[in-house]
Amino acid sequence: MPRPDDHPDPPAHDAWEQIVARFARFSGLVGEVDDPLTWGLDLDEETVTGTSTGDHDPSDERFLRSYVSYLGETLDIETLRVRPDDEEQAADIVRAALSGALAAPLHSDVADEEDLLDSYQEYRAAMRAIVTEVDAAELTTEPYTVDGVARPALQVRVRETAAAYVPLADRAIVIAGPSSLLDRVDVITRPIRNLLHGEDGPRF
Repeated sequence: MPRPDDHPDPPAHDAWEQIVARFARFSGLVGEVDDPLTWGLDLDEETVTGTSTGDHDPSDERFLRSYVSYLGETLDIETLRVRPDDEEQAADIVRAALSGALAAPLHSDVADEEDLLDSYQEYRAAMRAIVTEVDAAELTTEPYTVDGVARPALQVRVRETAAAYVPLADRAIVIAGPSSLLDRVDVITRPIRNLLHGEDGPRF
């Protein structure tokens, strides 16, 4: 029988090459907050999510910039590499973004091991309630400003949280977080570059 150490993990540089390739597919414009400190925001995460290598599912692969406010609020800006062809899929994407924003506080709760099962059941119930509430929320076509231009957008809001889907020329961006931040921040698009690590960070 082979031992676990007979099959070592692949070299780290192979994984890094794959990461670089994924970022390279995003060559072009991606969304970000212009001068985030103005709004009390700090860039917390910058990554590509998903695993798609083709153009079949616009929701699969996205470039994410996640910001955190001084109050601990999270604002996410995702750039979809491929723009959806129909409004129904766009609606599903913006509702999913809102559900994720509403569920964020649940993910940060740390449960005691003794109460893990009860906590998990409470989490499942809370997630079902969030999805139900988001599905029932009205989807509007209010414009959203990107690059200083008010653009047609799909928006959905639940309580104090909102999400907006904004189609661009050949891709789209999705913004999700507290309504007060969505209504105030300046969202812009610029060529993809490494903001989080600066000149000392990895190139992509």
